[in-house]
Amino acid sequence: MLYMDSTGCSSSGTSLKDDMVRITPMKLSKLFATTALCLGLFAANSHATEEDIYSVHYSEDGKYIITGGAGGFTLADSERLTGGIKIWNAETGAIEEALGQRSDLDQIFGDEYGRVGSTRWGISNFKDVVFSGNYPDGRVLLLPSSLGHMKGEDQLQMPDFVGGYLDLSARRPARIELSELASERGNCDPASGFHDYVGPIVASNNGHYAAIVVNTCKAGAGKDDQNLVYEYRSDLRIMDLSSLKVIHAVDRIDAGVYALGITDDGRRVAFVGRDRFAVMDIDSGKQHVIETYEDADFMIPRQFSTLQFSRDGSKLVSLRNILDIETGKEQPLKWAAGGAKKPRRISSVRVAPDLSFFALVIPDRSLITFGDDGLPRSYGKADKVVLLDTETGERTELEVTDSLTEGKRCVTDISPDSRRVAVGCKGGLLRVYDAATGKLIWHKRNVGRKEDNGLMKVDNLGDDRLFALLESASRY
Repeated sequence: MLYMDSTGCSSSGTSLKDDMVRITPMKLSKLFATTALCLGLFAANSHATEEDIYSVHYSEDGKYIITGGAGGFTLADSERLTGGIKIWNAETGAIEEALGQRSDLDQIFGDEYGRVGSTRWGISNFKDVVFSGNYPDGRVLLLPSSLGHMKGEDQLQMPDFVGGYLDLSARRPARIELSELASERGNCDPASGFHDYVGPIVASNNGHYAAIVVNTCKAGAGKDDQNLVYEYRSDLRIMDLSSLKVIHAVDRIDAGVYALGITDDGRRVAFVGRDRFAVMDIDSGKQHVIETYEDADFMIPRQFSTLQFSRDGSKLVSLRNILDIETGKEQPLKWAAGGAKKPRRISSVRVAPDLSFFALVIPDRSLITFGDDGLPRSYGKADKVVLLDTETGERTELEVTDSLTEGKRCVTDISPDSRRVAVGCKGGLLRVYDAATGKLIWHKRNVGRKEDNGLMKVDNLGDDRLFALLESASRY
């Protein structure tokens, strides 16, 4: 089974048909258990520092890598390099651009709006960065996996926007408005745990489109006319991320949605809701129903998940199977013997655009220690980053770091040509590998310096001696 928890997602089991999802105690999709790939939607709840990297993405043309990190309290050799969002040359590792300050996050989200779930999280970093277009003419978007009011007692629950953006030219933050949300309002008391919200929110892999679910809560009398019954109306909106306009609207796709995915052409979505697991063709409205769930209930999950399509949108991809949407046939994937056979815990998954391999992050347990500054630090072996061949089941482990204080909470992305893998981790590590050989191509890092009051400084030196020095120095 594959399920999300507060520290990532775990995976076990051997068949789509035999797995049962564990996101909530309600009855849900067996197929979803291994189809909902954990593509970076888990919350970062560990002890964060300013140099940490929370997300990493290739640009559509594969020439640049975009990383999202802390909220921008950074120092650099020039003002141009200051910010929580970094754009790197994918070939050389040279930093090209930096933007995004904590004040930008405050202007977009403030302390009033944040991610919703069984717990509500404020937005204080750039983990949710999406790059639409190519550098230098593209646009940096901030699309959290969900959005709602942070204060549960506030009756006005539905936000009137779904995220924010920064144009590379102007750099002024602005909200991605969804004006129609202002008229959407349910009648549920937020103190009950049921409230209006937007989510899941998922961008296509190429950054061209976003699928947005708008959830309105209605409370009514139950069969005994005594207990209240809460039910969501979930409406789907497809947004063109170049124009930031809604181009398709489908009302009442379900009564609560746990997971969502959208194809690169924006013409097909997959969702797991309260009542069914289905793939919808947007133009015709036709649904390919994979599973249905009778008498199911819906509760907002701890966090939402992403469903992954193949590049042409004809297949759904999981760690165990590739499902042909038109025929309904499942192609099982091979897993080699050993540690890759049944990973007990996977915190991040990426699938190569050509479906040739997965990039898996398998976290190792760590201890929490305290540094000279009194702040907590993770101490233990670094995460394992494994490339799993979908044809043979063989795996290649990438060498991230030998340090016992770095290489945690790693995230990955795969280049559009499936030839390279980028890895970013806590501690500011950023590395790029050859996908065929597993060999390191280049590495960079963000360095927090004590004389700068622990703030972040971009360091472009690529010498391994620098890493050895930093790992042994007591001041870091």
